Amino acid sequence: MRSFCLLALLFAVACGGSESDRSVFIWGKSGDAVKLDPANVTDGESVMVLTNIFDTLVTFEEGSIEIIPWLAESWEHNEARTVWTFKLRQGVTFHDGTPVNADAVVFSFMRQKDPAHPARRPDDAFAYYNDNFDALDKIEAVDEHTVRFTLSRTFAPFLSTLAMFCTAIVAPSGFEDGNDFATNPIGSGPFRFLEWKKDEFIKLEAFEDHFAGRPGVDLLIFKPIKQPEVRLKELESGGIQGMDNPSLVDVKRLEGSTDVQLLSAPGINVCYLALNTQKAPFDNKLVRQAAAWCIDKKRLIEAAYAGYGEPAVSMCPKTMKGHLAMKDREPDPEKARQLLAEGGYPQGVEIELWYPVIQRAYLPDSGATAIQLQQALEKGGFKVKLRKVEWTAYLEGTGNGAHQACIIGWMADIGDPDNYLYVLLDKENAVPPGANNRSFYTSEAYHQLVSKARSVPVWEEREKIYHEAQRLLFEDMPCVPLVTVPDFRVLAKGVTGYTIYPAGGEYFRAVQVNK
Repeated sequence: MRSFCLLALLFAVACGGSESDRSVFIWGKSGDAVKLDPANVTDGESVMVLTNIFDTLVTFEEGSIEIIPWLAESWEHNEARTVWTFKLRQGVTFHDGTPVNADAVVFSFMRQKDPAHPARRPDDAFAYYNDNFDALDKIEAVDEHTVRFTLSRTFAPFLSTLAMFCTAIVAPSGFEDGNDFATNPIGSGPFRFLEWKKDEFIKLEAFEDHFAGRPGVDLLIFKPIKQPEVRLKELESGGIQGMDNPSLVDVKRLEGSTDVQLLSAPGINVCYLALNTQKAPFDNKLVRQAAAWCIDKKRLIEAAYAGYGEPAVSMCPKTMKGHLAMKDREPDPEKARQLLAEGGYPQGVEIELWYPVIQRAYLPDSGATAIQLQQALEKGGFKVKLRKVEWTAYLEGTGNGAHQACIIGWMADIGDPDNYLYVLLDKENAVPPGANNRSFYTSEAYHQLVSKARSVPVWEEREKIYHEAQRLLFEDMPCVPLVTVPDFRVLAKGVTGYTIYPAGGEYFRAVQVNK
């Protein structure tokens, strides 16, 4: 505990003040960031830092998935919604004093779109851009504060996707003079980057000139603490002031507590069992269906989620518009063994199940979840070897298709079912490296459905298509949806101004620490 307090004091002094005259907010998180380049990450641990360093053209209304103006003051589009013109705020600067203008917006998108762009780096994957912006034909600066996007076809979620972290406007100057942008980022957000000591802390400082006003604290520090029990002890002893992903066992104890603040909100997330359809035995639909018949989701929630959560039937969460209510398969090990036999495995089949070391909102206890799935699958004829993998290697390995089966999940980036049904399961996103489609599901029929839904501007028509896509997934079963979990956060008593956002990351610009 003393080490955390001392760390905060040293940070304050190093930044030109004392503990008494510089406010510090330390956020305990499940793991460290992977990179700090918003275009080149896919993990939530990186995103929660990036949403405080960078701004996007539009953003989410506080605690909502509704879109509001941000760097762009206004916008208009043609009738087909293929040409979008944005007017930028004037007088906005990056943290190094360079202007946030139309050229910077063009730069931020073109370095992802153009393979020959001078800001490209050898390891750039731009997975989110590739998943969401294949319809972007051209982006141009009309004048210093006007930018125009031209799409090759109607893309219904376009405006919402501009709130995603991957569309953050980056400072072109940050790619000059050999600067490694992924470890020394320059944005225009409410906090500017100061220092990153891997697996120890990421330190940000209030950006005095942010267009929305100065943040409520001087220093924002992200502290990786893997074990939720340890994070909570540090918070209760004053070493940190906020944390994510508390142990759900501790949530029961904290309900009604007057010593800390427990916040909760409905989660737009899903934890699922991804079955690699390009590898035996899960290249066989009957085997995938057999796996689905094994799993008792209610038992899983009681054993690994302390009773918090709701069984997931669809990969479009119940809390997301477009969700289709369907009757789930009831656990039936005998039915599973029958399907395995029909699929060519009358004696059962050996599989390896990957699970991550890290804790996520949708996966608060990865080890307990893995054991529950192992036991359930073995009742149905599977012989399951568990493989525990460190988070960075987990993302890389599963994104490259190295697994047979893995436990993974998704938290909403935007309030549109495209963010789940296309991004996680379309064949266009089953391409290594960094594939978001970790089932490597390549159904052409499914591709036609979700691609069509992207091009239909009328919501009622889109919803019908998404319902059909969910029915197809339930039959093909490239993955088994498991659980949707509420979002929980824990704050020290003196913290005000914090809001849980259902999508997009963490936003700390309004947080204040009252001693």
